[in-house]
Amino acid sequence: MPKEFKKAYKNKMRSYDGSPGENYWQNSSSYTIVAEIEPGSWKIKGTEKIVYNNNSPDSLRTIVIKTYPNHYKKGAARANKVPLETLTNGMILTDFAIDKVPFSLEEGPNVKNYSSYTEVSLANPVPPGSSITLDVNWTTEMPSIYVNRIGAYDSNSAFVGYWYPQIGRYDDIDGWDKLEYLGSQEFSNDFADFNVKIKVPEGYNVWATGTLQNPDKVLTAKELKLYTEAKTSHRAVTIAPGTTSPKISKEIETWHYTASNVKDFAFGMSNTFKWISNAVTINGKEVLSNVVYDVNKNDAAERLLEVQEKSLVYLSTISPGIPYPYPSFTTFIGVPEYDGMEFPMLANNGISDKESENTGVTFHELAHTYFPFFVGINEVKYSWMEEGWATFFTIKFIQSYYKGGKDENAELDRNLNSYNKLAGVMWDVPLITPSFLLTFRPSVGQLSYRKPAFLYLTLENMLGEATFQKCLKTYINRWAGKHPTPYDFMFTFNEISNQNLDWFWNAWVFQPGYGDLALTGFDKNTSKVHIKNIGGLPVPIILKLTYKDGKEQLIERTAEVWSQGDSSVEIDIDNIKNIKSIQLITTHYPDSDKTNNGLEIKL
Repeated sequence: MPKEFKKAYKNKMRSYDGSPGENYWQNSSSYTIVAEIEPGSWKIKGTEKIVYNNNSPDSLRTIVIKTYPNHYKKGAARANKVPLETLTNGMILTDFAIDKVPFSLEEGPNVKNYSSYTEVSLANPVPPGSSITLDVNWTTEMPSIYVNRIGAYDSNSAFVGYWYPQIGRYDDIDGWDKLEYLGSQEFSNDFADFNVKIKVPEGYNVWATGTLQNPDKVLTAKELKLYTEAKTSHRAVTIAPGTTSPKISKEIETWHYTASNVKDFAFGMSNTFKWISNAVTINGKEVLSNVVYDVNKNDAAERLLEVQEKSLVYLSTISPGIPYPYPSFTTFIGVPEYDGMEFPMLANNGISDKESENTGVTFHELAHTYFPFFVGINEVKYSWMEEGWATFFTIKFIQSYYKGGKDENAELDRNLNSYNKLAGVMWDVPLITPSFLLTFRPSVGQLSYRKPAFLYLTLENMLGEATFQKCLKTYINRWAGKHPTPYDFMFTFNEISNQNLDWFWNAWVFQPGYGDLALTGFDKNTSKVHIKNIGGLPVPIILKLTYKDGKEQLIERTAEVWSQGDSSVEIDIDNIKNIKSIQLITTHYPDSDKTNNGLEIKL
């Protein structure tokens, strides 16, 4: 365990049973934002008040302000491709004040401006248990086309994220987050309250994190009636039919949203998109479910409201089996490719020509509700702790949604084939590697999504579904609204399963193993088949025995068969009479080389 983690456990901020420690703390903020957006140019002008609460035991002598829109500034540090036409002048901060005292953000002894954040040295430190108030005006602009999770889709529609000045995260492990936003990772924010007013031309609709406070001021009488109906209707309600000929107005409307104890705030806006909605009953409460999209995509997108309803129910009642914790969810479909990006209560998705992929991405982004939002995962360091879970849940949901059909294992196969193709190369490093070091795109897909998803599937197979679910629910309930590390996750599963799983974590999380089993021989004298673990990753063993009369038998062992650290194992075959062949079945778990999976038996 690295020393910064040891310190947190020593100081009882975290517990070795996986629970938050008796001295656990985390900081928080409240944001009051008024922003005006100019469609077409997509310039944003805002005013903002931030109250930052220091709940730590430390006196804070500096404050870190994240300026994410500088990712698109000419000359900024980046690890992803950004088209030249999307480059902007970044974010310009003005009229900055600390506790109502004006403060210059010009570079100097007390101000250090980096590519995507500014560090301010404070004349008066913020003592433990107190707060500081920051006021700032700012201007920025969104990318003119979709790029890296956000941007404009045309002159009338855009998704706005990573868009306002934010206080960086200060925690018990790393102190201030001073990592640059390079585009290859997502975000790591503290929980905050938001009171946001968004000014747009009349006729625009705005869908955002949180709850709309003034529908009677921004919706037409007809839309308001339908919106009110949708909040209790279990059938689809079309609130706005969408159009290809929007009215242009110079009048300004203000959409007012509030959200409590969430990690971020984002919104989509359009005066052409169709808006369909219904209510989904979750744990006795109605959740408002919205799908918003370009009317030209109606054939593929309209069915996604039903998909979203089933997704909410599945997540709330089956896996992870924790009731959806927020009042609404909106899927905003504008991305011009098969892609998706999650924000609290909101997703920014694209459309594929394959139905199962549209079902999968709708569910996947919604599944992120639990990780990293409800449970506050640090995506910059531990993306496998949130993308891996979303992928795991999606594989299982698709199996349930398409059970018995041709697409039942579509998501499993897609991830398994991609994993096997790339497993075992030099950059297939241990999962514990901080995600901010993964700037090579294929490594992000392998180590943030696929490998951890198969870790969770293998663990579920080994523990059994009931024990696995008990561990998972305990982990979520312990860390809801808080920030766990990988050790908190692993310690919780050890404690709740009443098993020492350190051998499993060591192989899957800390070592550079990969999935690759091989059948190396059969001893007819002892009736034993020999299996070698070439890749070192503990995965289940499934053997299919085929007999000369055509009968078949399956022998299954969970990954626990590798718990002693052996590189090979022997499995007894009870009935070898008339046996014809033995085959390793690797359709559900990683196996990067399938050429060594079969044995023809000659007795």
